[in-house]
Amino acid sequence: MTAIDKTDKEAVRTRFRQQRAALDAQARRAAAAGLADVVLSALPSLGIEPGSTVAAYLSVGSEPSTALLLPGMVRAGYEVIVPVCEPHYQLSWARWYEGVPLARSPRAWVDEPVGERFDRSIMAGVPLILAPGLAIDHAGNRLGQGGGYYDRFLGALARQEKRPRTVGVVYRHELVPVGTFESTPLDIPLDGAVTDEAWTWFDAGNSSRTAQTV
Repeated sequence: MTAIDKTDKEAVRTRFRQQRAALDAQARRAAAAGLADVVLSALPSLGIEPGSTVAAYLSVGSEPSTALLLPGMVRAGYEVIVPVCEPHYQLSWARWYEGVPLARSPRAWVDEPVGERFDRSIMAGVPLILAPGLAIDHAGNRLGQGGGYYDRFLGALARQEKRPRTVGVVYRHELVPVGTFESTPLDIPLDGAVTDEAWTWFDAGNSSRTAQTV
């Protein structure tokens, strides 16, 4: 088997996509239930009380499923917003609730709520963003699907004086050592990662950004 060059991001993406595709339905259901439990049990301890708005995503395909997490947050009293793909690889945001009408995005392979759109300024009142990714390394670097929407959004968000904590959602095996995939100084590291098992926070005060799992 030919070794994969870790600097070839598309080859690394293919590897992680194949690993996701190999997960059976039972493993995905268990991960979805675990993710909902881990996130919901931690929100109050993170200072995020019911009534707060949390930014998340509508999962698709083999992504870590938010099918239980999103309704769980709404039932617990949280407002939920999810991304909408706009022209020029920008993101806006729309409210999600159980039964919200959905339409297929004309720009990506995701469903999006039909209704009012909010620009990035809504993030001033959002304490937490749960972002999708294919993998996250222990310095907080995120490997995305390659569309560039979140890269641009996180880059713009980093320039705001007040911004939410950014946390990537991945499967356990997708939280990987530094160097597993290429990153550049232009990439915006996440503050943390969450799996169906635990939260991991990256130490922004350390130049090497060590990870701490809780």
